[in-house]
Amino acid sequence: MKMKKFIPSLLALAVIPAFAAATDATPKRVGPVSYYGALHTSGGKIVGAKNNQEAVIRGMSMFWSDATGTPYYNKNVISWAAENLHIDVFRFAMGIQYYDSDGGTTNKLDAAYSYVGAKEGYKGLVDQMVQAAIENDIYIILDWHSHRADYETSDAKEFFTEMASKYKDVPNVIYEIFNEPRQGQAWSSITGYANSVIPGIRQSTENLILVGTPSWSQLDSYGGINSTNIGYVFHFYAATHSTGSFSSRITQAKGSGSPVFITEWGTVKADGKGSPDQSATSSWMSFMDQNNISNCNWSLRNTNSKYKDNDEETSAMFEGKEDLTTVGKLNSATYSSSGNLVKNYLIKHARSWGDSLVKGKNSGTCAFKSTTAKETDTQITGVLKSGCTYESSNPGAVIVNGGNLTITGPGYSILTGNDGSQSFVQVTPIPRQTITNFQDLTCSYDGACSSNRSTTYSGGTNKEWVITADTKTLEGSSFTLTSLDESIVKVKKATCTSNSCANTVSNKQVYMYEFTGFGTAKVVATAAAVTGYRAMNDTITVTVKKGSNKMTNNFKNTKLALGASADKLVPDTTMYHTKVTYTFNGKESSSYVTKNGNALVAGNQNAIVLVTAHAPETDTYVELNQTITVIVGDSSQAVNKEEYNAAKHESETAPVLATKPKLPMQATVAGNMLNISSSEAGEINVDIFSVTGQSILSKNFSSKNAALSLKNVPNGSYLITVKQGSKLLNIQWNKN
Repeated sequence: MKMKKFIPSLLALAVIPAFAAATDATPKRVGPVSYYGALHTSGGKIVGAKNNQEAVIRGMSMFWSDATGTPYYNKNVISWAAENLHIDVFRFAMGIQYYDSDGGTTNKLDAAYSYVGAKEGYKGLVDQMVQAAIENDIYIILDWHSHRADYETSDAKEFFTEMASKYKDVPNVIYEIFNEPRQGQAWSSITGYANSVIPGIRQSTENLILVGTPSWSQLDSYGGINSTNIGYVFHFYAATHSTGSFSSRITQAKGSGSPVFITEWGTVKADGKGSPDQSATSSWMSFMDQNNISNCNWSLRNTNSKYKDNDEETSAMFEGKEDLTTVGKLNSATYSSSGNLVKNYLIKHARSWGDSLVKGKNSGTCAFKSTTAKETDTQITGVLKSGCTYESSNPGAVIVNGGNLTITGPGYSILTGNDGSQSFVQVTPIPRQTITNFQDLTCSYDGACSSNRSTTYSGGTNKEWVITADTKTLEGSSFTLTSLDESIVKVKKATCTSNSCANTVSNKQVYMYEFTGFGTAKVVATAAAVTGYRAMNDTITVTVKKGSNKMTNNFKNTKLALGASADKLVPDTTMYHTKVTYTFNGKESSSYVTKNGNALVAGNQNAIVLVTAHAPETDTYVELNQTITVIVGDSSQAVNKEEYNAAKHESETAPVLATKPKLPMQATVAGNMLNISSSEAGEINVDIFSVTGQSILSKNFSSKNAALSLKNVPNGSYLITVKQGSKLLNIQWNKN
């Protein structure tokens, strides 16, 4: 079979290693989530839903998810911080579109790093970070890191509704829906935004929701949100904001029944620069501790960015310019002056969560002292008490084998003795190694892939997809990649010479998948253990599907005058040279339009005709059924409306073919708004025609849910067509 090439464009959010989805993750160590459960509120307190105790959690905020911050959005980094800094929580500071603190639009994030520019990539990254939170048994704050969220309501609603639905049963997740409203922003506009976004979360979960407050979250105003379990955000930078001037705002809010979470604080000035004010920082630390305020320090990064000139943040945890993304690098990192203060603060408050879980139950003849082992160990000996029997709460971590404990995997377990006493055992996970872009992948013959990156079409004789130019894992071990079914996909090394090669791999030897057939194959990556990391033996799935056949761009919705013709409208073959046949309102021929070569000729009567192109399945492409609407003359006077409506209904209710899935989609007009929703991803095209066939409006949407304002469309009668792939909806609309 002849193939062409898939060459990946290495976008910012591409380096997501192949792990299971977050919803399948389980804790690998014990932390605050097992103790508190999901966080709720009670009066002015944040409490654990599991035990109703006031929860105080401390941790780190990630930096903006841009080129500087994104390297730290890494599972190994989170696990290291949980183990070494003893963080209880980390904050996913998701950049939306702009940096501007005044809510402006002059300082734009690179599209590859902005949520607006890379939605699907971000959702994949969120899933990896939620998984990291679950495995480390800590909390994650999903932070809409924007100063103009009230201008981004539609995107925010979509994001938080989807995340809440996906993670509805995950107690680790906290939702921060507005980072820092700008200075002087009216509280009414913030509450209006919040009351619009929050219902989408609440239809799935009661987890804690945090709302930013005016003047960059300075608690100028708070309260009045129409929901339960709502907390309010306060931010401070010790060298700019003193406890004497600002702490009373927090105590007043808590006293009035409005819980406060400090999701961002720094030891330096508010611009993230300058030397730490140690005295002011100490004052704030004492205040937070005395008043049980949960908090996240800004930020988990290195002080000097290698991606931006003159960009130094002395508020960063680590010194230097190098990204610290492996355990080895983190272990040998130099802390900044600010980082040393924060590290000492976090470690000072480290808690033994395992002991907390068995507190009050860890006395008795069969009880033993809390025990820790590594997942690479085989047994724990000498801890079980003679004459006792035990039941393990997590056989996936440890099981009782005679008088010893056998390790079965990373995680923790509570061992209950026959006298009812409980003891705690932690099997510490050893970090995994990662290979750039080694992830589950689905590609089709026409070049579309399911990765978080786009693919480009470069010609040639084979279809190929670039994995990486690396020869070692990110942790430094040489790896091998092996396909278990080379009749579908081969792994090879070749020079990337296409014009579409990214700069990082152009003219370099790279690992590629070469697609040789259709179906699903397993690819195995192996690498020897290195210091701090276990040996790698990971398997991913690569699926290669037939392509989606396509008509040329000339095959499109058209308006014809009576007796007129449209050249090239109905070609004899698809773009990929498959023979095409046509039906007209479901029939082989029509008296209202006639195919003459590649032209369609209108008759002498006003009519509406659904023209459907049919192409059979081939060796490389699935069956094609693509429909357009052709208006002849005045559609409002169409003589064949009954025939057209019957054909449209049949098109919308036709049975789903195994080779051509339909895309469930709805489109309705309410007032002056067209609302569209689809259950699947894919570009949605909207066209509005007047009764004379004039194109009034054309719009494309990349989101599964979209809203189009019709306010500026003049009064009159219109035909609205909504297409997504092979799915077509037609709406006759009268605007009075």
